[in-house]
Amino acid sequence: MSDIMKSIPFGQLMEWILAEHKATGQVFGIQKAYVADPARTVEIFGRKLENPVGPAAGPHTQLAQNLVAAYYAGARFFELKTVQKMDGPELSACIPKPCIVAEDEAYNCEWSTELYVPQAMGEYIKGWMALHVISKEFGLGSPDGFQFNMSCGYNLEGIKDKKIDDFIEGLKDARNTEVFKECKTWLLDHADLFEHVTKEDIEAIPSEICNSITLSTMHGCPPQEIENIVMYLLKEKHINTYVKCNPTLLGYEFVRKAMDDLGYDYMAFTDFHFKDDLQYEDAVPMLKRLKETAAQEGLSFGVKLTNTFPVDIKRQELPGEEMYMSGKALFPLSITVAARLAESFDGELPMSFSGGADQKNIDQIVGCGIWPVTVATVLLKPGGYKWMTRIAEKADECEVGECGKVKVDEVKKLAESALADAHYQKNTKKAAGKRNEEKSPLLDCLKKKDAPDKKDFTAHKRVCGNCADVCPNRANILIEVPEMELLQILHVDYMCNECGNCRSFCQYAGAPYKDKFTLFATEEDMKDSTNNGFTVLDTESKEVKVRIGDKEEIVKADQLSGILTEGLSQLICTVINDYAYLLM
Repeated sequence: MSDIMKSIPFGQLMEWILAEHKATGQVFGIQKAYVADPARTVEIFGRKLENPVGPAAGPHTQLAQNLVAAYYAGARFFELKTVQKMDGPELSACIPKPCIVAEDEAYNCEWSTELYVPQAMGEYIKGWMALHVISKEFGLGSPDGFQFNMSCGYNLEGIKDKKIDDFIEGLKDARNTEVFKECKTWLLDHADLFEHVTKEDIEAIPSEICNSITLSTMHGCPPQEIENIVMYLLKEKHINTYVKCNPTLLGYEFVRKAMDDLGYDYMAFTDFHFKDDLQYEDAVPMLKRLKETAAQEGLSFGVKLTNTFPVDIKRQELPGEEMYMSGKALFPLSITVAARLAESFDGELPMSFSGGADQKNIDQIVGCGIWPVTVATVLLKPGGYKWMTRIAEKADECEVGECGKVKVDEVKKLAESALADAHYQKNTKKAAGKRNEEKSPLLDCLKKKDAPDKKDFTAHKRVCGNCADVCPNRANILIEVPEMELLQILHVDYMCNECGNCRSFCQYAGAPYKDKFTLFATEEDMKDSTNNGFTVLDTESKEVKVRIGDKEEIVKADQLSGILTEGLSQLICTVINDYAYLLM
């Protein structure tokens, strides 16, 4: 299926990173690299952390390239995408596509990783290995300056399942996994590709990937089930554990009034989830018991604030009946949960944060003593991973206090102000709308009108590029074709899960993941899609299969034909000659 992502082999991943960086100074299209200040290093879970921010469990932590792009942009704390017993095609069949829309407040209808659980573990191990070498190779920071945090759900039976248990144990120590061995072998065999990484550095990469986990529970999970899962993780798995809380802890009346006052009166939800979810009066004593158990085990326990908020689909934002709200509308709710818990625990309950965090409030959140902070929605906006750089730089300006020491009065003030802050209110201005009524063209897009960046050698060729920015998987790639005036956008089928986010920000009426010229890994993948595109059959002879509309031909990429125009020929030849790392 065209919405099924493929894992990029570790060797190809590294060749891509090294080749792109050497040619352009970029990594997965991220132009500006964040370089950590070693003087800013803090500590959590007994490990170092160069800054307290990173991507939340979700679309930006599903694949190894997501992790690399986020790290290069400034992330240092990675909440890996949630795993559960249901995975692979069984899970994909339950998720309608498209599944993300992030134009203002954001909505999604996705859950956990769409990969098989062992594949997900493989992606996280590949990402771990890649970050260790690029941190030194590109001078971005210390190899021990970042952390991975597992995320699992959604019930105790599923978490005890062998598949999930192997995942947890494999990330606690990956030394005996085939993926870890394969990555290490590739690095040692290709050590000559690196200028600053030695074989000793490669041998020193630790196999203990995660010593912390976040429990993500579905709405409606009974309190006793939540407590039993955390007890299991603390006492049986002996791992530092945070539990993700739901904004429904605030009660229906408070949330309904808050959303109405902020301009989201159209947001449809009933009191169902509020009655079905964990109640605040039950949450506080439960969290106290879990905190005591963690202390007895010599571990950390805290809360993650917050999960997304379920609302009804009434305006066809996404297919289905229910979707999950995130982004700026969620922040006033999440920070209010933080304020109430901080008061109940006199500031002694460790908190990590996600709901609605962005470049405008990161300093406020961290300033309250709440960290690490992970983000998702802001990275789905134009600018994409570039926002991670701004967030990391702004976090660097903060005094990061001791983990687990929340400033009660300050977080209460922040929560109160957020309920009236214009930044979190609904933007009543009408969107400008699409500039073109037709769908995205195969070649050429609207030229970028921003002032050119003198450091960007392709600035004069820039196109809008929103679809490349907002794709978490980097599936829309800007290609420089020497003969062409503008950069071209190539859609890479095997990196796309058809989340649909790029369609929200395209200046055309169509959707780039459907309309742009597409590279397929194999003929079989091409058969499973209706996109116009090509697959390379032989790189030496440049033999390719091309499809335009209902016509398919096997042709030589450098020889024009009825189906192969000059522009398409130039693009395909450039991919074969200069972007060979894209070919699987």
